Amino acid sequence: MKILLISANREMLPDPVAPIGLAYVAAAIKKAGHSVSMLDLCFSDAIESAIKDEIKIYNPEVIGISIRNIDNVSYPNSISYIAAIKDVVDTCKGSSNAKIVLGGSGFTIMPEKLLEFFNVDIGIIGEGEETFPELLEKIRGENSYETIPGIVFRKGNRIIKNPIRIIKDLNCLSIPDRALLDNTRYLKDGGSGSIQTKRGCYFKCIYCTYPLVEGTEVRLRPPKLAADEFELLEKEYNLSHVFIVDNVFNYPISHAEEICRELIKRGLKIKWSCYANPGFITERLVDLMVKAGCTGIDLGTDVASEKMLKNMGKNFNLSVLKEASRICNNAGLSVCQSLLLGGPGETEDTVKETLENIEALKPKAVVAMTGIRMYPNTTLAKIAEEECMIQESELSLKPYFYISSGVKENLVDIVEEFSSRLSHWILPGKNIRMTEKIQRMLRKYGAIGPLWESVRGIDKTARR
Repeated sequence: MKILLISANREMLPDPVAPIGLAYVAAAIKKAGHSVSMLDLCFSDAIESAIKDEIKIYNPEVIGISIRNIDNVSYPNSISYIAAIKDVVDTCKGSSNAKIVLGGSGFTIMPEKLLEFFNVDIGIIGEGEETFPELLEKIRGENSYETIPGIVFRKGNRIIKNPIRIIKDLNCLSIPDRALLDNTRYLKDGGSGSIQTKRGCYFKCIYCTYPLVEGTEVRLRPPKLAADEFELLEKEYNLSHVFIVDNVFNYPISHAEEICRELIKRGLKIKWSCYANPGFITERLVDLMVKAGCTGIDLGTDVASEKMLKNMGKNFNLSVLKEASRICNNAGLSVCQSLLLGGPGETEDTVKETLENIEALKPKAVVAMTGIRMYPNTTLAKIAEEECMIQESELSLKPYFYISSGVKENLVDIVEEFSSRLSHWILPGKNIRMTEKIQRMLRKYGAIGPLWESVRGIDKTARR
C-alpha cells in the first residue's frame, strides 16, 4: 500500500523539532512492505498547495496525520493550533479518497475529542510502530480492525477507544527513517537533530502527560544502538548537535552512564543536550556526560520551595536540587532551570522563594512558565475539579490553565518584575527573549543547540 505521512506540527518556538516519532513509524511501515512518503509541513509557506501537490503526485491509499501539539501551552499568550490542523485534515479529505488516520502525542492526550472535532473515523494512540502496520494489513484485506490495541475509532454514533499499546522491547524497532526529513534545515533553523534513548515515565509530576502517551514503565534502548544512531547522525547526516528527547535522560543512572561510555569510546565530535532530573545527578555521571559531548541540560525543576516541590509531585527536595546544580556548575555543564509557576497551594511567598532560590543556583538560563496547562486524566485535572475550578470533563481543545487562587491576579506581574533585569530569564508567556525574530537572529550568527544555551548572548547579538 502507498502511505502518505503528514507532520502537521508548525511550532517554531522555542525551536522547530524534527518529527522523530513519525520517522519511527515510517521505518516500521516500510519494514512491513509498504511504500511511504512523508510531508513535513513545519517549514512550508503554502500548506494547502503542498498537500494537494503531494497527494496528486503520490496518490496515497492511506494518509496518516501526526498531531504533536494542540497549542503552545503558554499563558497568557496562549495560541491554539487546532484550526490550522483542521485545515490540514480538510485539505486531505477534499483532495483524496484515501483513509485518514490520526496519531501523535497531541492526539493521544484527548483522542475522542479530536476524532470528533476533525470528523475522522480512526486514530492511533500511543506508540504506532506496531499498531499502524497491523491496521494497514486489516485495511488492505478489508477486514475489521476493531480489536487492534492502540486505536480509537467510530462505531455508529459512538467513539470507542481500545487499550493503549506499549512496545515492551525497543530493541525490535528500526531506527527512524531520517532520509524522509530535512535534517539540514532542522539543524540550521532549530539548532539540533533529535534522538531517543528510552520511553516511558514512572515519575508522578501532577500535570504531566508523558505517562499517558508512553506509559509508566521505563523501557530502554540498548546503549550500543543509541550510540550507533549518534554516530549515524554525525557521519551520515553531518549533524553537529542533537537533543535527546527522552523525558529524563539520566534515569536510570546506569543506562545514561553506559551511553556516555559508548560515545566516549567512539571518539565522536557531535555535541548534545538533554532533559534531566535533579534527583539523579552524580559527579561521575556529569563527568561522563561532559566527556561524551554534552553541552547543557534542562532540569525539570518546576519550583524551588519545599512546599511546592511536594505539591507538584516532584521526587526531590531543595537540598538535592542545590547539590545537582553545584555538581553541574563545577563541571562546566550549562544548566537551564525550567519553571512551572502557579500550581496548587502556590502563594506570593512561594513564588518569590522559587525565583530567589533558582537565581541563587546560577543557571545559564531560566525558562519561567506562568500557569500550568491542564489535561484530562492528570492529577492536576482532578485537583482542579476538587477545587471547583473546572470539571475534568470540561477540559477540551481550548487551553485551560491552572493558577492557584493565591496568585491568580498577580502571578505574571511578579515573575516579570523579578526577571526584568536578568538577561538570562526567558518568559514564553510574555514573549520575553522567546520570539521567532530572536531565534532567527541567533541561528544567523551560528548558535547551535537549544535556544536557551545562547540566551545570554541575545542582547549582545541584537546590537550587531
